[in-house]
Amino acid sequence: MIKDILKDWRVILVIICLALALYMIFPRPTTGVLVKSVAADSPLVGKLKPGEILNWANEMDIKTPEDLLQFENFTGTFRFMHNGKLDLAEIAEPGLKITVVKVPSSRLSFGMDMVGGTRILLKPVENVSDEIMAQTISTLETRINIYGLRESKFQSVKDVSGNSYIQIEMAGGSREEIDNLLAKQGRFEAKIPKIVAITNNSGNLRIADNNYSVVVLGNDSARIADQVVALNSTFDLNGIKWQLLNITNSSVIVGATVFNSTDIKSVCMVEQAGICTSRVMRVGNVWQFEFGIQVSDSGAQRFADVTKGMRVIVDPNTGDSYLESQIYLFLDDKPISQLNIDSDLGGKITRTASITGTRETQSAALAERRMLQSVLSSGALPVQLTVSRVDSISASLGAEFMKAAGIAALTAAAAVSVVVFIRYRRIKIVIPMLIWDFSEAILILGAAAAIGWTIDLASIAGLIAALGTGTNDQIMMVDEILLGRKEKTVYTVRQRLKRALFIVFGAAGTIIAAMLPLLFVGIGVMRGFAITTTLGVLIGVFITRPAFGHVAEKILGAEEH
Repeated sequence: MIKDILKDWRVILVIICLALALYMIFPRPTTGVLVKSVAADSPLVGKLKPGEILNWANEMDIKTPEDLLQFENFTGTFRFMHNGKLDLAEIAEPGLKITVVKVPSSRLSFGMDMVGGTRILLKPVENVSDEIMAQTISTLETRINIYGLRESKFQSVKDVSGNSYIQIEMAGGSREEIDNLLAKQGRFEAKIPKIVAITNNSGNLRIADNNYSVVVLGNDSARIADQVVALNSTFDLNGIKWQLLNITNSSVIVGATVFNSTDIKSVCMVEQAGICTSRVMRVGNVWQFEFGIQVSDSGAQRFADVTKGMRVIVDPNTGDSYLESQIYLFLDDKPISQLNIDSDLGGKITRTASITGTRETQSAALAERRMLQSVLSSGALPVQLTVSRVDSISASLGAEFMKAAGIAALTAAAAVSVVVFIRYRRIKIVIPMLIWDFSEAILILGAAAAIGWTIDLASIAGLIAALGTGTNDQIMMVDEILLGRKEKTVYTVRQRLKRALFIVFGAAGTIIAAMLPLLFVGIGVMRGFAITTTLGVLIGVFITRPAFGHVAEKILGAEEH
């Protein structure tokens, strides 16, 4: 009988699918270590990325995280192999500043409630299209990767009211990092104020080689060129965005935006002598950070046009000469730095600039520099975001959740087995049911590994629910075969089985229909439950239920003969 069962195409299909699922869950072993994070000031930044496999460095095979410890004090040329690609990096100061772990033995990805971490829900301040949401997620992913927060997963979700959110799950991250890195829109502006001398209510504003008339109309407005501008209002002139900042009897002060987020072409992450600067150093009682940026040709031209003809002043203490105006740097309308402009730069096209700042401690200066580098490198978000919710789970608590979920699944399987045995008094019915439930679980996990779906507690609940419906369908088929013998109308075993499968398919359609609303409008937990349940039901009705029906037909049909 067993040979007849194994020859059936439905059983063969289950066996083939099981083999594929096991391959997806447990791929061929990979040597090396998995990169979890790369710090913004790491010498490997831009070359090595989180998620890559590092398996060789400087003539040595890397098999465990401990193998990299000998390179912590290394300086010089660092040769390494990542994802099958050979790369080089020059290490000027000791410290690789990367985090690695053993390569996981399976492709299954577990959620933060299983392994610990932080879940953030960000809400746009206004309704936006799916395209804008995708752009926003892409920008946030860039920030996270540059900053070095590890194991971050992004997805766009909606609630039942149709409101859009961005859900982020990460292995770490403080509330301060979330507010400064993720919720910050990142609109960068560099402004230079320009003073216009006023005589008899009029003066001239010089931009490059052009002069524009300025006429004071009162304490709160002025006519600049042919535009009437109110105090604190903005206007465009000579291809530059300006703002009227102040009006007095002797002067009018206007501010020019010479650079913005779109003008930043590159940010210096790691200092390279003679190329770019990125450092933190002690100055007196504070720590000062500094890093360079490169700006676009149009931004450099605006800088030259605004600074041309500016008066030069000399610092009496140092003897250094600067332009009369400083350049002020803003992020989301908040000042982050103000710098003197060397007198030699007046009216010249310069494509480099420096961002500086001070903090009380070295760690605070390093964190602030890394945050600014990440935000400026990624660019401004298309829409402003607010933090709607933050949930954190420790790694130890996540491990307890995983253990509890496993115990719950085993307990449920044992309880069902006992009940089924009490009902039918046939071990030859219980064993195939357990085998098919176990097979369904492997197929569902294999499908999750194939599509990259994250297994969390909700997914475990969905898995148990899917197996529950599978057991229910199996009992229905067995009952139809056994109880059908007592009916007055004589049906063959196959006819009874077909009748049972018709009910099974109808019930599956009902379950999938019930899950559809959660699939499209569910947030996080509910969506994970719906996807796993739907996946399990589809695998059951198209792969495992027909095969179990054939097995039941052979086993119970033999009893009738």
